[in-house]
Amino acid sequence: MTSFQHSFLCGLMKENRPKKIVEVGVSAGGTTGVILHCLKMLNIKSEMYSVDLEERWYRNKKYQTGFSAKEILEHLECGGGGIKHQFLLGHSIPFFLEQIGKDIDFLILDTTHSLPGELLDFVVCLPYLKNGCIVVLHDAIENLLTCRDAEVATKLLFDTVTATDKYLMWEEGANVGGFPNIVAFKVEEETRTQIRDTFSALTITWGCFPESSEKQKYRASILQNYGERYLEFVDKIEILQTHTCLQKRITEHYGKDIGCLKMKWQNHKKVFLYGAGDYGNVYYQWGRMNELNISGFVISDDQEKVSDGYAELPIYYLSELPYKPEECAIIVAVDRRHQGLILQNLIRKGYYNIL
Repeated sequence: MTSFQHSFLCGLMKENRPKKIVEVGVSAGGTTGVILHCLKMLNIKSEMYSVDLEERWYRNKKYQTGFSAKEILEHLECGGGGIKHQFLLGHSIPFFLEQIGKDIDFLILDTTHSLPGELLDFVVCLPYLKNGCIVVLHDAIENLLTCRDAEVATKLLFDTVTATDKYLMWEEGANVGGFPNIVAFKVEEETRTQIRDTFSALTITWGCFPESSEKQKYRASILQNYGERYLEFVDKIEILQTHTCLQKRITEHYGKDIGCLKMKWQNHKKVFLYGAGDYGNVYYQWGRMNELNISGFVISDDQEKVSDGYAELPIYYLSELPYKPEECAIIVAVDRRHQGLILQNLIRKGYYNIL
């Protein structure tokens, strides 16, 4: 954060004097240290929890997440001041919400910035937030400053959440136009009753997907606090997002009209994927989601038969494929650098029906 952004953050703490602070997204811990120092200066007796998915700093694994806050933490412990702080590392926020408990009155979200990111973190946090809780969102226009178009989660949350009080201040000189890269809003009862708009924003293209164990914890939290209808909605969104992600990768790899590929695929009873690695997995998942027939995988005779999780489908060496060339359709699902040689070999062996 810039000094202006620290001032914005500390000003909100001075005005609201929070008793329970949760910071989601720690990184090196610079903001953690600023918050703790501010609490001490203002003589605010508070408990604070700093949560991060990573135990080691993502920029340099030699350092522990939050390492730069250690010095100020030691100073505060020596000086007292009634501030209790705890790092909660190695998992996403829903793993720790029961431990943290309710009545959170100050929440800072500064995580991936790509969807589902801050939107998903906020909806699981909301049932634990006190009415009047200040929610601070950092990197509100990160997509415009970095040209990374996917980093819109923070701004999307700010724009879709229902709140009478929304805070932003122009940061002159920080960027062209002075648009603020840090914003905040105050939780009220309408924030809870109108949360469906924030859930709906999850249909915008995701830039990342939670790991399986993390995803299940988010799902459990949504089921517990919002019920089956919202969980079903989020599950359907994830299926759609997964399909979109797979289709993007196939479009980039295939290099031709994917609609044409799908039509050709539907017209063949025996379709084999040449390659059982990463691209094979992408085509396999996309084909299954579109109910397209996949008869198995084919690999070159000099490769090892190692499946990446498709144990229910056979893997054949090309020389042992138990069908005549005219009976098969083949999709070459390998890195494009190797496609030329594989195509030549297939054609030499009589396989002309290559999708």
